[in-house]
Amino acid sequence: EPLFRSRISLYSLNMKSLLCLVALISPFLRIDAASCSQKVPNLSSPTGCYTYDLSALAGKVFALTDMNGYDYSATVCTNLNPVPPQCKGKPAAPAYQHINSSCYVLGLLNETMTYPVDSQKSERGVRVAYQGGDPDSDDENRAVILDFFCDKDVDMTVQSVVEFPAYTYRFAIFSSHACPMSYNASEACPIPKYENNWRSLSFRPVPSWFDDVKFGIFIHWGLFSVPAFHSEWYWHKLMTGDSSVVEFHNRVYGCSGVMPDKFPCTGPSFTYADFAPMFKAEMFNPDDWAATLKKSGAKYVVLTSKHHEGWCNFPSPQHWNWNSMDVGPNRDLVGNLTSSVRAAGLRMGLYHSLREWYNPIYIQDNENNCSTTAFVDEILIPTLEDIVHKYQPDVIWADGAGDAPCTHDSVKYWKAPDFISWLYNEGPNRDTVLVNSRWGTGSGGDYNTGGDRFSPGVLQAEKFESCYTIQMSSWGYDRTEGLDRFWNASHLIYQLVSSVACNGNLLLNIGPTHDGRVLPMFEDRLTEMGDWLIINGEAIYNTTPYRIQFDTAAKHTWFTSPKLPSGRCDCMTAYAITFEWPDTGKDFVLTRIKSTSSTQVTLLGYSGTIKFSQQSDGLHVMPPELSPSQNPSTIAWVYKMTNLA
Repeated sequence: EPLFRSRISLYSLNMKSLLCLVALISPFLRIDAASCSQKVPNLSSPTGCYTYDLSALAGKVFALTDMNGYDYSATVCTNLNPVPPQCKGKPAAPAYQHINSSCYVLGLLNETMTYPVDSQKSERGVRVAYQGGDPDSDDENRAVILDFFCDKDVDMTVQSVVEFPAYTYRFAIFSSHACPMSYNASEACPIPKYENNWRSLSFRPVPSWFDDVKFGIFIHWGLFSVPAFHSEWYWHKLMTGDSSVVEFHNRVYGCSGVMPDKFPCTGPSFTYADFAPMFKAEMFNPDDWAATLKKSGAKYVVLTSKHHEGWCNFPSPQHWNWNSMDVGPNRDLVGNLTSSVRAAGLRMGLYHSLREWYNPIYIQDNENNCSTTAFVDEILIPTLEDIVHKYQPDVIWADGAGDAPCTHDSVKYWKAPDFISWLYNEGPNRDTVLVNSRWGTGSGGDYNTGGDRFSPGVLQAEKFESCYTIQMSSWGYDRTEGLDRFWNASHLIYQLVSSVACNGNLLLNIGPTHDGRVLPMFEDRLTEMGDWLIINGEAIYNTTPYRIQFDTAAKHTWFTSPKLPSGRCDCMTAYAITFEWPDTGKDFVLTRIKSTSSTQVTLLGYSGTIKFSQQSDGLHVMPPELSPSQNPSTIAWVYKMTNLA
């Protein structure tokens, strides 16, 4: 389920809306209150400081109202004065949230934390976070994060505001005054340290690569790939008495010993552990896999390092004789694929289940109502630290926080903030790694994972990732399903386009076989997506949501915009991605688009001229008459419109 709450994201606000910030003494950077001058460490180098000066913004005030009716007010380099009428009597503060007669303080000047706005590119701007505002309903104080991006083309504009995570309010501000004044390569600046709590971790700048790439491949592969029957939950279904699974297991492999009175069985015993020697991966060629994944147009990969069964696809000291080096393939599958994927120019991430269904230490913690955390201390965190040191993944994709209330607590049981603060502070991949949001109740993260096959269809304030399957019902390969249970390329491209238009990425899953093959049905879908992206990737990669996400009149049409170097939306340009080609002689009508005298319209993949006209009901685009060999697609077409109103 989605673990983040959000209020609203506002795009293309009136230029009169100005956000300003206050800067005092940060635990990490020195800030001159009079001039708003500050030094920001170059996080990608052992030494180096960028100097910023926001004093040109001093004294300016902005007022912003979100779609839920909440008003926001802030100022620069001092507390807001005068305060909104509803806020009289409240402590002096740089920012307030108010509605009707209610007012909330968003942070205090004496609790300021400052970072580069991008962990990979410290020259992109400054992030200032204020803690210590009014408490929320759970007694966690409200905080505000002000992200200033260097944008030499604008004096000041506010692109968005979002509550992410709960009671932490983030603003994206673009300004020419947020550009570094100078850089000293020999000067040492202190590196920010994150505390082991979700609030502190929420202040960490998210590596920018993730929002640029848009499309990744998920791979579910493990012992469950041997029976390949129904789903990757085979072992759990077997042990809990799912009749279809138990009867299949007893008939095909041997007696499971599960509920013998209900499922009588004669013959040799065969437990789930007996699948381990059968998981040989003898056909696994990591270079071939990497080539197939690259051909799909995906830019990152997330492989199961360990699913809920506890089996590890890498040598793990904490999982002796229950990993791919000790048994079965006798190979480091994670290491093999990581090397090949990175050699192909893609980023590599790892899925890692928190729980292990039948690990006796985990079971004992459950029976103790989590008064003990031996599984987390002795198994989980050492294993996570091990894969960080060995493989330096670009994504750590947590899952499986547990069903019991105590084992679903991200802090008290899983101690996720302890591990993630270590990762952000000391991990060898700290400048590039992201973590998802499935660490349990109260979890934070660098982006919102949402639920399985999350497809919101409307703009999301926070960055999200939709994890989606090619095979309709299962993540691991299910050999019981036929051709009709695989989504076609049109459906999958639609999921990609609609996710990107709504501020998301698509993580598309494949399930290899136990012998290490990516079956032709999966490869076919990946190839079709890659072919489409070769022509139309301009409308996907390095884009940002447009002012509108879809056009209800033009059926199945979604919009994106190019992203300027600063990260701001180039909203004078839009890509209209449509899944319907009008009948011959009929126009393609975009009711929510307005052209100017300088507007031009092109069809990606077609070099001819596209005629169009602005009429009372919208922009009329006249599709060219094309033969099948001339048509750039049979699935979806992209009209690029420049110099829009």
